[in-house]
Amino acid sequence: AGACGMDAIGSDELGRAKIDYDKCVSCGMCLVNCPFAAIADKSQILQVITAMQRNEEVIACVAPAFVGQFGKEATPAKLKAAMRRLGFADVVEVAIGADLCTVEEAKDFLEEVPEKQPFMGTSCCPAWSVMAKKLFPEFKDYISMALTPMVLTARLIKREHPDAKIVFIGPCAAKKLEAMRKSVRSEVDFVLTFEEMDGIFDAKHVDIENIEEDPEGVNDASTDGRNFAVAGGVAKSVADVIHAKYPDKEVKIANAEGLKECRQLLKMATLGKYNGYLLEGMACPGGCVAGAGTMQPVKKSQAAVNLYASKAKHKNSNETEHVKELDKLVY
Repeated sequence: AGACGMDAIGSDELGRAKIDYDKCVSCGMCLVNCPFAAIADKSQILQVITAMQRNEEVIACVAPAFVGQFGKEATPAKLKAAMRRLGFADVVEVAIGADLCTVEEAKDFLEEVPEKQPFMGTSCCPAWSVMAKKLFPEFKDYISMALTPMVLTARLIKREHPDAKIVFIGPCAAKKLEAMRKSVRSEVDFVLTFEEMDGIFDAKHVDIENIEEDPEGVNDASTDGRNFAVAGGVAKSVADVIHAKYPDKEVKIANAEGLKECRQLLKMATLGKYNGYLLEGMACPGGCVAGAGTMQPVKKSQAAVNLYASKAKHKNSNETEHVKELDKLVY
């Protein structure tokens, strides 16, 4: 119960753990902290495999936190080769969608703050945004309306592959809920965690670390887009895009990690402490690299993500080729 930042876990009359789903935001912290492994989320491994067996075009979208998750020698190009061997038609980095999300949030911030609203919260962590809307309904319009990196990447792919099945593979339990949301069409058919994906590799005896790299390599994402996975990375990427356009504009930032801290951040915002600010909330302490579906220590993952991000061809999100397509994806 102590692991839940929403105080959603209590006990029934027999002393058994009970989840209050009115409070739960699917962050998944209970999954990783339960000493008895008594809490589990629903897996879609079977559905993904069935789609492949039907010879459907199945495309994987890997979240920015993927770097280093599958072993020290498992480079992004090796992971792509391994996933193609399993039957995925293609593997796309969700960092390209992170770049699109950044540009959209920068635009929102410049238009809305402080003229129309006192501050703006980032949109990409579903557990943070659902928490904000549940506990602070007066702030629901202050969370950016920008689509998340997962959704933007899926929509980008569907433009060229309208009949493909899209599988988001990431660190996050809350993305399973986000993919099923009716309010915004996610275009994502299935969600797997890195841990579930690793189970598939094990079952099929795929040795990622020693496979030959995919010659196509990786996507055209920016340093900032790839750094979305690390706490502070989202707000920094938005600020960098704003500074690229308006070098003298000050962008005040506050960020929180873990839902207890996120709640405190918004509590202070109710008192006017963060007027004019961009607020970044991450349900998992350390960012997405600490999500319920990850397998590596947080610090190690943060370093791996940062190193990979530093090798990108573009630094800022507004410099990538995909940004030109943003208007066609927001509908």
